[in-house]
Amino acid sequence: MKDYYQILGVPENASPAEIKKAFRRLAFKYHPDTNPGHERGAAERFKEISEAYGVLGDENKRRQYDLARKGGFAGAYSQQDVFRQTFSNRVMYEDLERMFAQAGLRFDADFLNNVFFGGRGAAAQASYGYTNASSYKPGWLERQLNKVGRFAIKRLFGVHIEPPLMLDKHLEIKLSRREAERGGEKEIKYKRNGRRKKLLVKIPAGIKSGTKIRLRGMGDRKDKRSGDLYLHVKIKS
Repeated sequence: MKDYYQILGVPENASPAEIKKAFRRLAFKYHPDTNPGHERGAAERFKEISEAYGVLGDENKRRQYDLARKGGFAGAYSQQDVFRQTFSNRVMYEDLERMFAQAGLRFDADFLNNVFFGGRGAAAQASYGYTNASSYKPGWLERQLNKVGRFAIKRLFGVHIEPPLMLDKHLEIKLSRREAERGGEKEIKYKRNGRRKKLLVKIPAGIKSGTKIRLRGMGDRKDKRSGDLYLHVKIKS
């Protein structure tokens, strides 16, 4: 059985606040965004830390885990079960999302799917709030607060967080009800690295308003890296 207390570096009698503080420190340190060039190794450590917090950060799961350890049982949780249950817990998910957003680190559906579920899309089914995509973009004030958050993290934990490259692009695409019902192809125009581009996008029949279509590698480019283009569907009334 995994020793979740050892993974987070806390004693067995640690308070919930101590467990959360330890998780936050380690999560910021090993988040893939803070380890450029070593993302794969960092992601594995990040998963291990998140699994430990998914159990110890939940009062009921922690109680069951402690009983299993004392009784020498094998334990009832697989890593995937822990992740699914953690991200489907509205309170815990929103708390994690807010925590990483304040540090300017990714914690969106695509990130969760790639890191925790091998890109199989399980996070979209398990997590709260992923059914309808949003075209939300942080405003000037929130971006400044994110910078302050990164500075505070460096002062408190000695972890320097590089702001992520903003290569992804977001575009609202408006469809008539007829287009949404029948599907088909639609031409879109957007700017990529300041240049106008045209794309022919396949629209699946029956698409719903709020759906997010991801076009891999069609965002901005920099230093041989490409962002993604996200199309946020809006059906005209």
